[in-house]
Amino acid sequence: MRILENWTPESRPAKRNNEKRKEKSRDAARCRRSRETEIFTDLASILPLRSEEVEQLDKASVMRLSIAYLKIRDMLEFFPANPIDKVTRLDESIANGDQFENLVMQAVDGFLLVLSADGDIIFVSENVSDILGIQQIDVIGQQIWDYSHQCDHDELRDILNGRRDCANEKDGVANSHHTIFLRLKCTLTSRGRSVNIKSASYKVIQLTGHTAVKNDKRQLIVIGRAVPHPSNIEIPLGINTFLTKHSLDMKFTYVDEKMSSVLGYESEDLMGKSLFEFQHGEDSASLMKSFKSDSSKCTMCKCNC
Repeated sequence: MRILENWTPESRPAKRNNEKRKEKSRDAARCRRSRETEIFTDLASILPLRSEEVEQLDKASVMRLSIAYLKIRDMLEFFPANPIDKVTRLDESIANGDQFENLVMQAVDGFLLVLSADGDIIFVSENVSDILGIQQIDVIGQQIWDYSHQCDHDELRDILNGRRDCANEKDGVANSHHTIFLRLKCTLTSRGRSVNIKSASYKVIQLTGHTAVKNDKRQLIVIGRAVPHPSNIEIPLGINTFLTKHSLDMKFTYVDEKMSSVLGYESEDLMGKSLFEFQHGEDSASLMKSFKSDSSKCTMCKCNC
């Protein structure tokens, strides 16, 4: 009876209008979602990716790669546009195809990596998957901090911020050469299988390249090469190259016989003695830096500092 007492003829139209407003709101939301999907589909279609890769992208990935693509275009400003006077002529089918890129990557024996001053991965070459197991499309636009060991962040940040620069300028671009050993996540196992990124181990990568600065913009452009474990070195060494092995206190535990022809030392002259006894005084700083780097970074590790 109380419900009937509160009922009035005007309440029915009010309820009907409320339902119409809800329906219009649902239609508007549905239209916005449809329009949003169309925009992301159009945006994904203009990305320089293969169709099978585009089909696997979600909206967040489309946005990430779109922003990265714009940064890649800005990256080209760091390279001189002056024509090269002497160019080796290549077969047109090679120069304009993927084969040329593959030949370049084989020649450098590593992957190309470009980082911004904030640590954003502006670009990484497709062959990064051969060395680290991670896919190019998953890495571009992400931050290097998510893929590198936390104990290496300070060293890398110093380089990105220019604290170790000794620049020379050419064509309006200041360059500083750098070499750094960085532990990066690797999803490849010793048997060649691939694991989830959450189960990845760390692999030591030697990054060699330079920091380029132009118009207050800074980028680190490097080639990443895997550092093989000494026990896995099977490549024959040159006649002027010899191999030595050391304990943690840098005492000789193995001396290649070719050392005799290069430096004149026999194996028995060095065994049990420290490398520091034979180095030049001016090499102390660089040798100590390398020693600390090698001591703190193993080829494959899951350690936490």
